[in-house]
Amino acid sequence: MLKSQILKGTSWLLAGRLVSNLLGLASTLIAARLLMPEDFGLMAIAMSVFGIASAAVELPVGAALVQMKTATKADFDTAWTINVLRGVIVSVLMVLAAWPAAMIVGDDRLILLVAALAAYPLITGLRNSWFEQYIRDMDFRREALLDVVMKVASLAVTVWIAMETRSYWALPAGVVGAALAGTAASYVLRPQLPAFSLASFRKFFGFSIWIGLGSIADSFRDATTTFFLGRLLGNAKLGAFALGSQFGERLELVLYTPMERTLFAAFSSIQEDAARVRAAYLRSIHIGFAIILPVCAGIGLLAPEIIAVALGPNWSLAALVLAFMAPITAVYLIAGLSNALANALGHPRALFKFKLISALMNVPAVALGILSVGLVGALWACAFTAAVWYLFSIHVAARITGLTRRSQVSAIARSAVSGFIMALVVVGVRAAFFSGSDDGLIENLLRAASLAAIGALTYAAAHFALWQVSGRPDGIERALLAFAGRRLRRP
Repeated sequence: MLKSQILKGTSWLLAGRLVSNLLGLASTLIAARLLMPEDFGLMAIAMSVFGIASAAVELPVGAALVQMKTATKADFDTAWTINVLRGVIVSVLMVLAAWPAAMIVGDDRLILLVAALAAYPLITGLRNSWFEQYIRDMDFRREALLDVVMKVASLAVTVWIAMETRSYWALPAGVVGAALAGTAASYVLRPQLPAFSLASFRKFFGFSIWIGLGSIADSFRDATTTFFLGRLLGNAKLGAFALGSQFGERLELVLYTPMERTLFAAFSSIQEDAARVRAAYLRSIHIGFAIILPVCAGIGLLAPEIIAVALGPNWSLAALVLAFMAPITAVYLIAGLSNALANALGHPRALFKFKLISALMNVPAVALGILSVGLVGALWACAFTAAVWYLFSIHVAARITGLTRRSQVSAIARSAVSGFIMALVVVGVRAAFFSGSDDGLIENLLRAASLAAIGALTYAAAHFALWQVSGRPDGIERALLAFAGRRLRRP
């Protein structure tokens, strides 16, 4: 029953995130054709200010509502009240931080830009807390619809303003437009009004404070990278980094978030059964990595063609960023499933310490990388931080479940080796047959299609070969063969 609920919930969220991120990608691509790299760099800095201010008072009450064994009306009312108050505080912090951020970066345009973005937390703070009841019930259809509604609004606003003004103001307008649409839709899809109350505040504080502190560490890590790049390399290179990284972020939203949301709800529902939790976690990282790795690594290998086709010649530097950030995203995504596990089992504190260490390690790594070899150094620093965080994640999962570190690594080993073989083959084929290829649209599309097909076949063949050598253990290969057998037997 639980397996069926996980698959169904993930399917709904995956479909919703796929559609919403295709819309978001369309918005980004159109804006990239109309705006300049410097505009995206400026927006990246403004969003970093929002990220820091937001994390400073982060209380993920939605996750707390889902994790509770029972949730009363007072709990939903308190969750809504906390979000409203938090939205006001974040907005004030952003306005106060606008001038210092502009001084640090040396661009006065940030003052008005950050102040305008301060409307975003005000609006999202009003979102209907009763909407989380759908997640408690593992009914993700309406959340998928909500994602699509927000992206449609963002696309319409961003493209309209970009076409009319050719100004970076299209980017914050799209963000605020999505917030308005999402908050309104949460009441339409769940017509149940919360009330102002703090009766259950203590129940939320104990659980949420550690998740909030972990979010501060994550935001600090990302913000330091952004500010170092903007200050030391300029907004143009920061814009290329931001846009290249957006492809990785969209992979996270499409591939990881549906799994994380459903697994969090699933782990919460079986938190009293340690054996089921261990089995479900190993299966989730095994199947998750088998799917996530080839997609992320494949996008990284095809980065030159993807950027050339999608963004044009003004964004060639973004291809370098995407080549690094796509596989780095795969590491973060599989490590991130330990977040769902720890939070669902009521151990968010276990994650915070390691998130803080990872964030603090990232600061000197990025600074040293930029000062040594520029943008490439920053990208290698990001890869280093991701690897460290993965090691921390398997340690946390071992501590709270009793799983051995070896069992966690073994669960993803076949996929990791298959991905490495795929990368070697694709790089070899590119060097042998496509090293002198033209840069035209058709040439790029054909080259991308050829390399993608070769990579996919190589990954699948390597995976099944390793499965055979390993003695055909239970795993995604057996599940795929069983599925194919049922399809072939169906009249």
